[in-house]
Amino acid sequence: MVEVLELIKYCSYDPAVNVALDEVLLESIRRGLRGDTIRIWFNPTSVVIGYSLNPCDEVYCGETLRLGIPIIRRISGGGAVYHDLGNINISIIRRSSGMKKIEVIYSEATSLIISALSRLGVKAWVENMSDVVVNGFKVSGSAAAIKSGGYIVHSTLLVSSNIDLLKRLIKPRLDRVARGEVTIAKYNPGNLRDLSRVTVRETLEALVSTIESMYGPIVESEIEYTELSEALKLAEKRRVPIKALENFQ
Repeated sequence: MVEVLELIKYCSYDPAVNVALDEVLLESIRRGLRGDTIRIWFNPTSVVIGYSLNPCDEVYCGETLRLGIPIIRRISGGGAVYHDLGNINISIIRRSSGMKKIEVIYSEATSLIISALSRLGVKAWVENMSDVVVNGFKVSGSAAAIKSGGYIVHSTLLVSSNIDLLKRLIKPRLDRVARGEVTIAKYNPGNLRDLSRVTVRETLEALVSTIESMYGPIVESEIEYTELSEALKLAEKRRVPIKALENFQ
């Protein structure tokens, strides 16, 4: 019997709930409460950071405080990313009997995005293992968390985001470029709309078609009440408090 992949498109108006839902879904899959899932979602304007990151290392915290933009911690590691409604988030959440290599997990995410962009006539490639680049501009980045029994890799895809605001909020770690750890593309964000004139709608359609091609049959699924309830509670723990930001600065 062919296992059907679940596709979830649920979005909350609360960015912390959206981020917490990824964590809750991973736990549901690890416990066998739902099958392998891909979630495509949008987040209101916010900054999302890795679980152990000092926020002000990669975020202009004073600017987030001045503008009232929330900072949320996610389950995965890595740096800071900017979210708004011009950015598509793709979360791949799957069961795993063993501990998969991080390179394999990142490849799953970047392959999906590059294949979707190819359907739109956009040539893209991978840099820094988890970044997808078009014409020297980073249009997508990924972060992953591997747990016993399952893993999640979630990716951003910039289509029509506010790049000016992104640059006001996210600090480029040029010291990492100078040390040769990453390429400059990591800190050179760009929108697909500006690079290839594709729309959010067209990109969404290409993503769903690519998911069907890569994974086989899919069925649209909903968030369970218990999952949403759990995410609402978890969200409060994932918000970075204003007082903490003032202390970090």
